[in-house]
Amino acid sequence: MPRTADPATRHLWQQRLQRFSRSGLTVAAFCDCEGISAASFYAWRRRLRGDAPADTHFVPVRLVAPPSAPAELLLPSGCVLRLSPDCDLAWVRQLLAALGVPGC
Repeated sequence: MPRTADPATRHLWQQRLQRFSRSGLTVAAFCDCEGISAASFYAWRRRLRGDAPADTHFVPVRLVAPPSAPAELLLPSGCVLRLSPDCDLAWVRQLLAALGVPGC
């Protein structure tokens, strides 16, 4: 049977995740600033998403020139995918679907 979190702890993490969404920082940088582990961050974010609709924000991205270095995608699980600049977008979508990452 899953444990229920202390209401004060739950509130602390709700506030922390709101600060993160406004921070503009990466998860790693934010966790360093807060003195928490990325694993705890992702676990609480996953736990609290069940409480309310996801507050998803999309950020427009425009690539000016083809990148010469691999692009990195940080997945909700904390895993990082490194993709070559010439990888097939359809293949990336299939890979993400196979990993259980919801599409945009």
